[in-house]
Amino acid sequence: MKGDVVRFERGKGKSRPPAASSIDDREDQFLVGRERERALFERFLAGEPVSKPVWNLYGTGGVGKSTLLDAFRRQARRRDAVYVQLDSREFRRTGDDFCRKLLLQLSFADGSGGGNEEPLAAALGGLNRLAQDRQVVVALDTIEEMTGMDDWLREQFLRRLDPRILVLLAGRHPLKGQWLLSPAWRERTLWLAIEQLTRTDVLDYARKCGLTEEAQGERLWERTRGHGLSLSLAVSTALLEGSGPLHDAGWSSELASSWLKEVPDEELRQLVEAASMLRQFNQELLAYVMEQDISAGNFGRLTSLSFVRKIEQGWRLHDLMRESTRSQLRERAPVKFGKLMERCVRYYASTIKGASGKRDVAPEVGELFCYIGDALIRAHLNATWKNEFSWESLSASNLGEGLQYLQQRRNEARTVTRRGIDPVTGSLLELTLSGEETLYTIEGVDLEELLGLGQQSVMLMKTQGGKVHGLSAIIPINRGTLAYLEQNPFSGPYIRSLSAAERKELDVSESEQAGWFIRSIDILDWTDSALLQEGGAQMYNYMCSGKLFFASPPPLPMFHDSHLGLGFEAVPDVFHCSYDGKTPTPTFVLDTRGEKLDAYLAAMLRRIGIQPEPAETRISERAEREDTLLEFGLTEREREVVQCVLEGCSNLEIAARLFISEITVKKHLSSVYAKMQVKNRSQLIKAVLQ
Repeated sequence: MKGDVVRFERGKGKSRPPAASSIDDREDQFLVGRERERALFERFLAGEPVSKPVWNLYGTGGVGKSTLLDAFRRQARRRDAVYVQLDSREFRRTGDDFCRKLLLQLSFADGSGGGNEEPLAAALGGLNRLAQDRQVVVALDTIEEMTGMDDWLREQFLRRLDPRILVLLAGRHPLKGQWLLSPAWRERTLWLAIEQLTRTDVLDYARKCGLTEEAQGERLWERTRGHGLSLSLAVSTALLEGSGPLHDAGWSSELASSWLKEVPDEELRQLVEAASMLRQFNQELLAYVMEQDISAGNFGRLTSLSFVRKIEQGWRLHDLMRESTRSQLRERAPVKFGKLMERCVRYYASTIKGASGKRDVAPEVGELFCYIGDALIRAHLNATWKNEFSWESLSASNLGEGLQYLQQRRNEARTVTRRGIDPVTGSLLELTLSGEETLYTIEGVDLEELLGLGQQSVMLMKTQGGKVHGLSAIIPINRGTLAYLEQNPFSGPYIRSLSAAERKELDVSESEQAGWFIRSIDILDWTDSALLQEGGAQMYNYMCSGKLFFASPPPLPMFHDSHLGLGFEAVPDVFHCSYDGKTPTPTFVLDTRGEKLDAYLAAMLRRIGIQPEPAETRISERAEREDTLLEFGLTEREREVVQCVLEGCSNLEIAARLFISEITVKKHLSSVYAKMQVKNRSQLIKAVLQ
C-alpha cells in the first residue's frame, strides 16, 4: 500500500474496522516468498535490538518492494506497533511538507497533531515519544523520487531520530554517496536487495489463486520469471479470461509502461528501444545498431535505469522489459523494428566471419541465433544466461566423477516436460520426453574408451560447488581418431559414406582438427533452462570454425528440428539404429570450410528476409576502406587495428589477434583518433564507413 492512507489506532482496546481486517487477512493468504525479510522484520517487532536501524530495500520496478512494505504494515498492525508510510511522489520536495505528511498519520497514532511546533520538531517529537513504549517503523517508498532531499533526510531528520525506530527506505536503486562513504551511516544501514520470486513461489501463488493445473503454473513461471508485477498482471489476465481490462499480451504492455515512467525524454527512450533488440550491449555496439554517436552522458543515463543491469559482457535490460519493449516497438513501428534487427544480425554475422578461426566466436554465434533461429531455438535461448558453470576436461583423476554422473542419470531417469516461451510470438512450446528417451543422449557413451583416444574429447560441466551437472563428448577428426570414428556405430555410417578424396581431407595430423563429431551433449535436468543453454553453447564455437561438424543425435523431434534450425543438413541415405536397435537415425552435417562459412551465414540470414552483401561488394568495400585509411596517413599496423575495430573486436581481442599488448593497441588507437580527427570508436567507425 502506498501514500499516506495507512491509519493507526492507539491501544489494543480499539479494534480494526471489519472490512480492513478482512482485506488484510485475505492479502496475507496470498503472500508468497520474502521469508527472510519478513522473519527479519518480525524479530524487530518482537523487541530484538537492531544495530542497523536503516533498511534499504532496493530492486527493479515492479519486483515487489511495495508489496513487501504492505506485508510489513500488516505484521506491525498485528503486533500493535506504529507503522507510518509515505510515498515520496505524494508530497512536495521540502522537509516541511514531508514532516506535515508524517504528522497527519502521527495524529492517529499519538493522539495529537503537533500543536504549534515547527513541522520537523513536531514530527521528531511525536515519533520519539512513541518509541518509548512501542515499536515504531517509518517507511518511505519510491525513495529515488526524493530529489534534492537526500542530505536533509540524513542530516536533519534521521540523525535526530530515536535509534530504536526502524526506517525503511525503498527504491529502485541502492543507496550510495554518503550512505556508503560515511563510516557512521554505513554501519547503521542494511542493504536488502529485493530479488524476483523463485519458481516455487510462483507455483505456490498460482495454486493460491486457483490456477491449480501444473501447466498453468509453469506458464506463469516461464512468462514472468518471478517478477512480482508481471505475475500479478499475468494471473489477473488468466483469471478474468478476457472479461477484464487486460488481454493475454496486454499485461506485458502494462509492465513496460510502468518501467518507462523512469524514462523522461524521447532521446533516452530511443536508446531503451535499441537496447531492447540486444540481449547484451555496450556503448559501441549500441552506436553501431542505431547508426549514430551516443555520448557517454546519455549512455550513463541508460545504464542507470533500474531495469538495466551490469553483466560480465556489458549491460542488459531486464528480460521482461526487453521482451515487452520489443513487442511494443514491433507493433508500433515495424519498419524501425526491422531495421534495428537487421543491424543486430549484420553485426554478429560480420563479427563471426571476421573472427572465425582466430578466436572463440561462441558468444556471437549464440547471440546471432536469437534472431535467426526457429521457434524452438528462440525459446531455448529465451532465459537469462547464468555464468554459474565451468567445464573441466575428463582425465584419469576425475573419471570416477564422470562415471558416477552417468550412473546418476540412469538411476534418476523419469518422464520430463520441457516448456519454453518463444519471445517473438509469446507462444508456449512444450515437449515431453519419457524416461527412456532422456537417456538416449548417453546411450553407448564409454568414457574410458573416449579418454583412451587422448584427444580431450570429453568435458564435464560442473557447478560452482564442483558437482557434475552435464557432459559433452565432441571428438576431433584427425589421423588419431579416424579409425575410431569409422568403427563407432554412431559416426561410422557417415565416415564410411565419404569418397576417398573426402576422407583424405580429414586425414590431418593428430595435433590438428579437420572437424568434430558430436557424440553427446547431456545435462542432468532437461527442464533447467540454464543447463540447456550451457550445454547448447558447447556447439557454438565449432559451428563457425571453418571446419566440418557432424552429429547423429537421438531420433526425436526435439533434436531433429533443433539441428535443422541451427543450419545442419541431413545427409541423404546415411542412417543407423544404434539408439534403440530399431529406429533409423540420420546424420546431420554442417560444413563451413573455405567459402562455405559465407554461404552458411548467407543462407541463415535469408531465413529471416535479410539479403547478405555480395562477396564482390565486400571485397570492393574493404579495398575502399583501405584507401580511405591510407589517405589519413595511417601506418600498416594502425590500419590493421582499425580493421579489427570494424569487425567489432575489443582492445583485448585486437591484442590477441595481432600479437601485441593491450597498451600498444590503445596507443595505436590514440594515434588513429588524432590522425582521423575523431574522439572514440563510434566516430571512427562512422568516419570509415561513410
